[in-house]
Amino acid sequence: MKIKKVLELYEGMLDVVVELSPEFKRLRNPVLRKAMTNRITVEQAARIAGVPLARMLYTLNVAAGEDPQWIIEELKTLPYAAHEVQPVNPSHKPQELAELADSDPRIQFLDLMPFDERQEDPLPTILKQLVALKDKQQILLIRHPFDPIPLRDLALKFGFSSWAEERAPHEWFTYFYRPAQSKEK
Repeated sequence: MKIKKVLELYEGMLDVVVELSPEFKRLRNPVLRKAMTNRITVEQAARIAGVPLARMLYTLNVAAGEDPQWIIEELKTLPYAAHEVQPVNPSHKPQELAELADSDPRIQFLDLMPFDERQEDPLPTILKQLVALKDKQQILLIRHPFDPIPLRDLALKFGFSSWAEERAPHEWFTYFYRPAQSKEK
């Protein structure tokens, strides 16, 4: 389910979503809310918030007026992984990035902090930059105020892997690269 559908359940649902993570305060901006909520699933929102999917579902369902005991019983049917925070990254850089400095000429850098300050949708600019990576060795590095999980999921569909690190509070650097081909016969 998309966050857009969740917000349509009742007027106060936006407050509930924002309360789950400060990252969602951007959704108070009507322009960003319109652009982003149809892209983000509840599962992705849980990953952004750093909470287990089961907790996210419980909170949203209770806020929507569902019986808490019924929700608890339903959540018991979810896989074990839904009850834990799901890691988004391996703890170390992938081999394609391990020895790479940010100043490497193969890296195309895109700073999205100004988009956040202006509360603008950066997706068209990001996609334009990704499409511009013609050489399979080129890498897009973006600086963003949070780990852009929906973007990372979307980039997978275009053949890009990603790896992100928070270098300072609310300052994420995410690499988009083409994974090395395995050498199987």
